[in-house]
Parts: sequence; structure tokens; C-alpha cells
Amino acid sequence: MRKMRILTTLIILFGIFYAVYNFTPFVNRNSISINIKSPQEYFSKNKDIVVNIDDKNAGIQEVSVKIISMNTIITLYDKKIDDKFVKHFSINFKTNKVIPVGSATLVVSVKDYSKNNFLSGFEKIEKRAVIVDSTKPVVHLLSGISRIKITGSAVAVYYVKDDNLENVYLGVTHGNKVDKFKAFSASKIFGKKGVYLSFFTYPIDKTKNYSTDIYAIDKAGNITKAHIPVYYSSIRLKKSKIRISDRFITDKVLRIMENENIGQKSTLLDDFLYINNTERRADTNKIRQVCRNSVNNFLWKGRFMQLKNSKVEATFGDKRAYYYKGQLVDIKRHMGYDLASIKNAKVNAANNGIVVYEGYLGVYGNTMIIDHGFGIFSLYAHLQDFLVKKGAVVKRGQYIAITDTTGLAGGDHLHFDILIDGYYANPIEWWDKHWIKNNIQSVIDSSKVRLSLIEQ
Repeated sequence: MRKMRILTTLIILFGIFYAVYNFTPFVNRNSISINIKSPQEYFSKNKDIVVNIDDKNAGIQEVSVKIISMNTIITLYDKKIDDKFVKHFSINFKTNKVIPVGSATLVVSVKDYSKNNFLSGFEKIEKRAVIVDSTKPVVHLLSGISRIKITGSAVAVYYVKDDNLENVYLGVTHGNKVDKFKAFSASKIFGKKGVYLSFFTYPIDKTKNYSTDIYAIDKAGNITKAHIPVYYSSIRLKKSKIRISDRFITDKVLRIMENENIGQKSTLLDDFLYINNTERRADTNKIRQVCRNSVNNFLWKGRFMQLKNSKVEATFGDKRAYYYKGQLVDIKRHMGYDLASIKNAKVNAANNGIVVYEGYLGVYGNTMIIDHGFGIFSLYAHLQDFLVKKGAVVKRGQYIAITDTTGLAGGDHLHFDILIDGYYANPIEWWDKHWIKNNIQSVIDSSKVRLSLIEQ
């Protein structure tokens, strides 16, 4: 009898423990976590709602997203999940619903499949106060119609009005790509907040279907896309043949591979193709990364200087066909100017600026990059040595380096580039004082006049 009572007591205790463990919130507590990544503060129908949900102990059963505005509850998202084993769930959507402007509350509620909480399962609610804003930024183009040559440069000036502006940039669409150019605040030049300027370039593209637009995005996700009318013209690009020998690969390509710690491939031709393609792309990406940040000011003044007493050996956009043992093996565009002078010539800074890079860079060899402000950079490659260091402030004409044959150079010369936010542009315009005056200075002056008319 005593053994029976003990057994009964144990069964009852086990039953109580089982019930407490599985059906009450005392042991297994609510493990639902809700992370509202977007919106943060401002909200509109154009804003992405991004929420990550996790439940460590049970599967997620139901997710709903609502917004409470002016005592009205609007359901934005509601989903029942049949799979009881889903422990992580993410949502990312736009509402596309009209919501009253003003203060509102975003509410995310989640239920799970847990038998805890006295068989009703757990529920968690996360709330966020938001401001609903449906007004798009206002964009005024100040610089008017732009004119540009393919591979050339231009500047656009525009005024953006929005109290909650988050991002603004200029985009050049060509083919299936959009090249983004930074919008620099020009408030110091124009004496008014909200004025921006963007330098941009038109790349070589077979379709020649270019579109230039200003994109202004506020914190609520409202987007204004303002088109810039641009007249563009083509330029004649040269073609050249370059013969690659085993000796050239051994002397130049293998040295780059050694410097970059790249293992040799199956053949010398494979080595060349790897450096001329994969390494060249890596170098371009590195250059673009260096040119991501620029001083918000005009450091340069007047026309840019060519290498003193130099002769042009290759121009921008040259279509280079590479031949190895009589066979065409590769085709590339030359994205700068090759300037030859005497052996180990002193290299002068093209204009005032700040040195932002000096070091070895694959096919470019020893390379220096100077920031001239507002996204304009100059690059000097195939150098022997540097006469100034990174961070140095240089003046137009100041000697900064010495030419050589480092990188993929076949002879002693300077490879010179102009870059706009990391995109290659034809340097020839920047060497011309008349082009500078007519296409940059005059554009800025006329933009000041248009701004004064808007303010009236």
C-alpha cells in the first residue's frame, strides 16, 4: 500500500512537472524576438518595411503588421504559416496603401505554435512611433541643358528642397547599368543650403542610349526623379595592335604576379590573360574605392597641366587588340593618356589637390592618386618613385613622382587618368582652359542666376 502511494505521488508530481514545463510560461518563457529594421522614423507607402522575426523554442504561427493612424487601424500584412518548424521569418515589402499624413504607430505582432502559456501559445507585440510623410522632394535644375562628348565630362547644378532628405545623387543610365555620381553640397559657393553639384561622364557604350537624372530620396522613402536634358556627341576612337611576347610576359606579367602574390597559371598566355582581365578589374575596383570620398570643395583652379615637355603616345578610349604568336587573344580599352618624355622624367601635379593614394597597384605599377575636390581625381601610373606621400597637399606643377616602367608598361612613360567619382573620363578636356571656362565656370555662374530667380 505504501509503495502504491509513493508511486501515485511520483506520477502526480511528474504530471505537475510535465504540465508546468509544457503548458505554463514559468519554465519555457516567450522566446519570440522582433527586429524592425525599417522604417526607423519616417514612413510612407514607398518605404520598405523590413522585419526579422526569430523564435528559438517553437515555430512561428502568424505574423501581422498594422499601422494605427488617427484612431484607424490599417492592416498592411497578415500571414498564417502552416509549417510548424519555421523558427526564423523575414518580411520585406512596400505597403502601396494610402495612409493619413502625420504621427502614427507601426505595430508588428507575432504568435507561435507553443503549447506554453496555458495552451494558448506565446504572442509578442512590437510597436514603433513613426511620422507618415507622403510629400516628395522638390528638385530644381539650375544648370539647364548639359552638353557632353562621349567619354567627356560635364557638371550639373541643382537645388533640392525637403526637410527630411536622406540621399541625393546623379545617375547616368546606359544599357542596363546606372553609374552613380555623388551630389556634393555647394552651399558655400551659392550661399544657400540645398544646392548640390555633380560632375559626371558618359562612358563608351554601344547602345548610346544614355539618360541622365537626379534622384532625391527622403527618409520616408519618397523618390523624385528629375531628368536632365543632355546633348551628347560621339568622338572617333583609335584602334591599335599590341604584340605580346614570352619575354614581355616573363619580364612584366610574372613580376606583377609576384608582387601581388598570385600563383602562376598553366601557360604564359594564361598568366597574361589573368593579369589583363582579373587583375585589371581588381585594380579598377581599388581605384574606385579610393575615389569614393572627395573633399567638398574646389581644390583645383584653372586648367589641368599635362606632363611637361611630353609627347602623347596613346589616347583615351583606344581600342587595343592584343596578339600572341599571331593570334588575337584579348581586346581592351585604354582609359587614359600615355605621355612620354625623357627617361625617369619628373612628374608634375596636374592641379592643386591632396594625395590620397601612393603605392603599388597591379597593372598600373607604382601609382599616385590626387583628390582635386568635388569628385575629381587625377591618377599617375608606371612610376619609379614618389616625391610626396599620402596626405600631402600639392600645388599645380609641383613635382610629385618620377616616371618608369613599373606595372604593365612596355617603356618608360606616364599613364595619366582623370576620374570622376572613380569613373574614367577623357583628360583632354581638362587640359583646355577654354573648356574649363565654358563648361564649368560658365555653368556655375548661370546656375547662380537661375537660383536667384527661384528665390524671388
